[in-house]
Amino acid sequence: MSGGGLVDLVYGGLAGFVVRLGFHRVHPNVYTILGLLLALLAPLSAYMGYFVLTLLLIVLSSLMDVLDGLVARVSGLQSRWGAFLDSLSDRVSDASYLLTLALMGLDWRLCYVLLVLSYLVSYSRARGEGLGVQLKGVGLVERQERVVAVLLIAVIAQVDVWVATVALTILTMLTAITVAQRVFSVYTQLKQGVR
Repeated sequence: MSGGGLVDLVYGGLAGFVVRLGFHRVHPNVYTILGLLLALLAPLSAYMGYFVLTLLLIVLSSLMDVLDGLVARVSGLQSRWGAFLDSLSDRVSDASYLLTLALMGLDWRLCYVLLVLSYLVSYSRARGEGLGVQLKGVGLVERQERVVAVLLIAVIAQVDVWVATVALTILTMLTAITVAQRVFSVYTQLKQGVR
C-alpha cells in the first residue's frame, strides 16, 4: 500500500471515530482555538515545573490540531477562514512548543534555529503553492512529524537533557534538509514551466 493510501485509510478510520463520538457537532474552529490555548499554557506549565502537565498539554493541543481538520471535512464546514485560522494557530503553537523545550533546559539558541526553519518549511509551501507549485508531501519532516518529535524530545528531556539535545539537533538538521528540498522543488518546477 502506498503512503498516500495508508494516510487515507488512517484518516478514514479517524473520521468514523469522530462521527461516532459526536465530535463533528462542534464547530472545527472551536478545536483550533482550544488547541492554541492549550499550546500557550504549555510553556507556563514548564516554567512552573509541572512537566507531566506540560507533556499532557502538548499532547492535547496536537490532538485538537488533528480534530479541527477532521471535523471540518466530516461536517462539511471547511472554509478559507478556518484554513487561515488553523495555519496561524499552528505557527503560534510551534513557537510555544519550542519555548517549552527551552524552559525544560534545552539550548534556547537551538530551539530558535528550529523555530526559524519550521517557519521556513511552512512559508516555502505557502509561497510556492501561491506560485502554482505543488509541494504537498515534499520534504523529510512536515509539521505532524515535527510535533511528534518535539513531544518525544520533551519526554527524553525529563530523563537526560544531553540526549534530548542530540535529538533536537537531529530534528533541526532534518528540518533544514526539508527547507532545502522544498526550495529545490519550487526551483525545479518553476524552471520546467510551472506558472
